[in-house]
Amino acid sequence: MQFKMRFIAQSSVLAVALACAHSAYAQEAKPDAEIIVTGSSIKGVAPVGSNLVTVTRTDLEATGAQTVQQVLKTVPSVVGLQSAGQGAFGSADGSGTNAPTIHGLGASASNSTLVLINGHRLPTSGINHVLADPNILAPMALERVEVLADGASSVYGSDAVAGVINFITRKKVNGFEANVQKGFASGYNSLTAGLLWGQTYDTGSVLVSYNYSDRSNLAASSRGYASSADLRSRGGTNFTPTRCNDVTTATGCDPVKSWDLLPSEKRHNVYAQITKDVGEKLHLYADFIYSNRRNLQNVTRGSASGTVYGTAFTGTLPAGRSINPFYSGSTMTANWNADGMFGPGATITGTAEDISIRADAIYDLSPKWQINLGGVYGSDSSTQVNVGQLNASVFNLALNGFTSAAINGVSQSVSQALTTANAIDLWANGTSAATKAALIDNRQFQYARQLMRNAYLKVSGDLFDLPAGPAKIAVGGELMGYEMDQYNIRANNLGIASQASQAFNTHYNRNVQSAYGELYVPIIKDSFIKLLDLNISGRYDHYSDFGSTTNPKLAMNFEPVRGIKFRANWAKSFVAPALTSIGSNGTGLTGESGYSGIVPSGIPGGSPTISIASFPSITSVPGVTCSATACTLGSSTNGVLVTGGNGKLQPQKGTAWSVGVDLTPVQVPGLRISVTYWKNQLRGGITAPQAPLALGSADLSYLLQLYPTGATTAQIVALGAGLPQTGVITNPVYYSYNFQQQNALNLNVAGLDVSANYRFDTPVGRFNIGAAFTRKLQFEQYFGTNGTKFSVLGTSGFNTTFPSVKMEGRANIGYDKGPLSADVFVNYLGSYTYWGSSVVNPIVRTNGVPTGGGDYVKPFTTVDLHLAYTFKNLSVVKEAQFYLDVNNLLDQAPPFVNTYTVNGAVGYDGLNANPLGRVINIGLRTKF
Repeated sequence: MQFKMRFIAQSSVLAVALACAHSAYAQEAKPDAEIIVTGSSIKGVAPVGSNLVTVTRTDLEATGAQTVQQVLKTVPSVVGLQSAGQGAFGSADGSGTNAPTIHGLGASASNSTLVLINGHRLPTSGINHVLADPNILAPMALERVEVLADGASSVYGSDAVAGVINFITRKKVNGFEANVQKGFASGYNSLTAGLLWGQTYDTGSVLVSYNYSDRSNLAASSRGYASSADLRSRGGTNFTPTRCNDVTTATGCDPVKSWDLLPSEKRHNVYAQITKDVGEKLHLYADFIYSNRRNLQNVTRGSASGTVYGTAFTGTLPAGRSINPFYSGSTMTANWNADGMFGPGATITGTAEDISIRADAIYDLSPKWQINLGGVYGSDSSTQVNVGQLNASVFNLALNGFTSAAINGVSQSVSQALTTANAIDLWANGTSAATKAALIDNRQFQYARQLMRNAYLKVSGDLFDLPAGPAKIAVGGELMGYEMDQYNIRANNLGIASQASQAFNTHYNRNVQSAYGELYVPIIKDSFIKLLDLNISGRYDHYSDFGSTTNPKLAMNFEPVRGIKFRANWAKSFVAPALTSIGSNGTGLTGESGYSGIVPSGIPGGSPTISIASFPSITSVPGVTCSATACTLGSSTNGVLVTGGNGKLQPQKGTAWSVGVDLTPVQVPGLRISVTYWKNQLRGGITAPQAPLALGSADLSYLLQLYPTGATTAQIVALGAGLPQTGVITNPVYYSYNFQQQNALNLNVAGLDVSANYRFDTPVGRFNIGAAFTRKLQFEQYFGTNGTKFSVLGTSGFNTTFPSVKMEGRANIGYDKGPLSADVFVNYLGSYTYWGSSVVNPIVRTNGVPTGGGDYVKPFTTVDLHLAYTFKNLSVVKEAQFYLDVNNLLDQAPPFVNTYTVNGAVGYDGLNANPLGRVINIGLRTKF
């Protein structure tokens, strides 16, 4: 009822606005065509109180970027300055989807950055994490990228806590443009080709573009510093596993050379746009986006461990086990890696196919008033397919004739009598072809289909005149609908996947109704002060699965004299729980849901220290070790882990404010300096909290349940109610830990964004000198409402999806003279402390909270070069530009970090550095 009353109130404002518009029509002039403004719903009004960072078309061409992910590397406030711009990064999904984040304010399930194309939402992509991936557009179709690092839910609704990134496409093009680019590095190559055609005429325009991008994989073996799991020579750890092709080895083996550091990637991008004026008042706009992406990564075949019984065994075989005819000994534990038997061939393939269609009709109610009716339809189909990896259940069947698993809560087993035809030979080459085929029959398939439907109505115009200019208003409403179907097929651990797999199908949907308003008031202009203006905006959103939220914003500009502008803004914003976090129709059931047995070392974050004051019954749990105030569980104490979504999730809430100054001194034409202090608070960020941190907050203590006398069957069944059992549960069960998504993460983040740019002409040419950097001053977090606060400022690795490095910056110097242009860029990532799980120097903790320790990581500085020479009026070719882009000109290796991620980064931090090294791109850009 509350929503209906608010929506009626907003509709009343719309009616008043329409009346004002009609009464003013006879006296005013015709407005310009559609103008896209980031951060405001009022046409032609720049965002008040904010610093809008713009990457222009010229900037885009100077980067040599093949995807918009690489474009965003050039903006320090967007995390990932030194990333590869390829493969998974930050907010990512196994299908290959990537979503950018501003200031590192959360990521993945807690991502708080809104991504738009032409001011509108795009279809979300992914399987287990639904994210907006702007890579569905190719850089060739872009006119500019605008980054607004301030809260903006008062205008756009969900996701805009840290800010907004808006990708604005090209519009007025006449003729053809073509671009081809070839890139290469040691062990790496790329090819990009694109064609664009546009035509502008008196009553409209047409534009069509196609872009193809092909970037190869980067094998770990091609980078010496990342080609071995033994990092002792660099001051790190020997991570080589003991599971080897030779099961009798005592020294371990190294599977790193079997996998890729970066996956290969092929993309097809299509963009089309048409505009049409119908008479003097009606303006029609439509655009179409199609994207098809395929990533492929080579991975290790995998490993397994089991007990083998040989021909010399004289005891009683455990139930279901069989003698392996290839083993002449008695019994042993076989730790085995399949890479030696099979060689390369295991892969993970991720795909995404996206379609987005937008249509707008803008009608001039008067020269100063417009009504905009439009809609967006978007769809995404994403897949992830794993093939060729070792099937552990088949390994056990071939090793000792027995395997077991839990299917729908029931423990089941399979056994077979071993012969030379079906047994595995780990000591020679006797394994049969049929057994080899069965060992890697382990295909896993995940698929998700997402639909987005958006309809909107907006009225905007001049409300009344003031001495400083007209007060402007925009009011409107939106309807949003989301649907998602998630389909997973995975082996059930009872044999070959082609015959023994489980299928899970989950459906999600959500409807959103919204109403918003924005008022711009110019208070003073060109009087005793140059400018003073104010902007007030607010938005109400009602979600079908969790309820409603209201978010206001206040902003102002103050320019006392020409060339000095002060600005400030304050905003409330929110992030709606992702469909894959809140679960199928609010039930909490997702593709990652389940419950299984664990021992304390399997508790996320490691076995926690449990306070006796908070959990008095802990002292009665068998096998615990206790001090006067706390206990730890015995290493073999059985428990249950519950995973997945949470139907009770609420929105993540943010409060943001910033103050800043822009200097454009009239005495120094071409100089612009901007300084912004910003502060963000995120409350109730969605995450699955690790036990050592969650249990430090009283309101999260319910996540751990103790059963000192052992859980009853009814209690275990209640723990997994409605969830699939994904692993064997061993009785007696003495505890359970709930690792489902929670509104548990709280962040207090603050910092400075500084930029300076100076363009000037000299007798020898035009120069452009600039620099931009983000310096974080605070990065504090805690869990629950009363958890212990701690700082992660200047660290990386503690939060596994977003770093909190203090300093990122980029400087440039450019030169233009006639047909020649040259640019040099310097990228800088400051030093930090690595707080990941594999540190050499132990992290110092107090009550589970990190307070010190960890590994020092050196700063990372790289240099990029851009050279271009343009020929004009070459017969049928209007313009031809040959260009050279070199990224990481000095071929700097990433700083050492003691990391070992299976099928991923080894010896460097993948969140803050990349292994590509020097990449040379040669290209030709033509217009005709």
